Amino acid sequence: MVERTGEHCVTSVPNRATFFVRFQVAPTTHNLHYSAVAGAYAACWVIADNEISAYSKARFFVAKGEWTVIDEEVPIVEVVEADFTDRDIGLAQFRVAQEKGIAIAYICWSLDGKSESGPMPFDQPQLFDLNTYVGRKKKLSKTGRCLHYASGEQCGEFISAHSIQKNGQLSVIAHEGHVYALSMNVGGIKKNDGGVSLVRHGIGGVSTFNGFCNRHDNELFAPIDKTPLVPTSEQVLLYAYRSLCREVFVKENALDLIESQIRDLPEGSAMRPTLDIMKAGTSISLENLRSHKSQFDLAISSKKYLDIEYLLFTSKQPQTVAFSGLFYPEFDFLGQPLQDLADPECRYDLLTFCSAPVQHGWGFLFAWQKSSAPTCRKFIGSLAAVIHEDQRAGADAMFRMVVSNCENTAFSPRWWERQSPDEKAAVIECLSRGVDLHVPIDPGYLSKGAEGVSQWEFDGVYAVYE
Repeated sequence: MVERTGEHCVTSVPNRATFFVRFQVAPTTHNLHYSAVAGAYAACWVIADNEISAYSKARFFVAKGEWTVIDEEVPIVEVVEADFTDRDIGLAQFRVAQEKGIAIAYICWSLDGKSESGPMPFDQPQLFDLNTYVGRKKKLSKTGRCLHYASGEQCGEFISAHSIQKNGQLSVIAHEGHVYALSMNVGGIKKNDGGVSLVRHGIGGVSTFNGFCNRHDNELFAPIDKTPLVPTSEQVLLYAYRSLCREVFVKENALDLIESQIRDLPEGSAMRPTLDIMKAGTSISLENLRSHKSQFDLAISSKKYLDIEYLLFTSKQPQTVAFSGLFYPEFDFLGQPLQDLADPECRYDLLTFCSAPVQHGWGFLFAWQKSSAPTCRKFIGSLAAVIHEDQRAGADAMFRMVVSNCENTAFSPRWWERQSPDEKAAVIECLSRGVDLHVPIDPGYLSKGAEGVSQWEFDGVYAVYE
């Protein structure tokens, strides 16, 4: 679906299904109806991609209203408008859900058990102040600091540095100075019920983060900002380091944001357990990132460039997508498990990936420290197996991996706008996989989706690992 918003073309997630579930709930002490209500039935209509996501969102928003779920009275089921033709309230709530993404109506009973009230539709979307959330997020993103291994009092002006080169990549894929990237606009998020959308951005503000001072950024990254990727081990290490520093910056801000939300909650809030889980997960991820950064800091400061392993694919095609990211590979390209990210005691192996300008075209670079080799070599081995069977399927898998794991991605407007509606929907679906926190990861998510969209072809491979 494509919509015009001023001068910006917005591409959003396609229509999703509507699900219904009903819970038996009880009010917490912070519920506005606590003094009069003993319990209630919470009927929920939710727009979502699947049952798991819908169920999780329903419970999440019920908790936001300061209700505790006691039991599930009606299991989650997909519904359509015709299911509520003869039920005025149900039909009205179904239509509210189409507009707002969720609708919840409560049928309550009093403390004396003799009287019943309802159904009472509460304005659930107001329970989460999206404007405040995004405002805090923007403020944190503009709070500069220097993540250079030798940072200190000498670090003066913090700059908004590009994690994807502006001159070597973004300007190459741009049209009239713009690229497509994920929207963080409040209006867009609301309009898509929290789903993802792609909008045109000026390249000056794409992929930037205030994570280095001017001097350290210019000095440290000169070997990759002023010279195409050869590759040398030093260049590879710097590309990986930049991806890592950006993720540390983003994750530190995410933790601050969660902690501020927890501070805003009244004591005993039903939302506290959910936010505590989010805080714990973010803290573990950040701790692992900092551990990896310490290794990179040591390697760069001591010039131990041989501690990096990598795989580079090169292409003479015009570049259409630019990206820089990292993740902890949980499953390989064949859907096989690699490491257990649910284990808080585990040290997660880290894989970085990015696009980069090369002498004649562009490159797709995978890189990892030798300490992460046990997982990363298996991950790359599964990609080799896919490529061995079908080179085009391998290129599709690499594109799928990027759009499923990296929000720091920019798309060429000319390339994106000539894609068919089905192809755009396939890409949006992949982008959505990493956004919906209510849905567990599908082990086979790297094996299907967006087939044939990228049309990538690689003509060279450089491998430096055992």
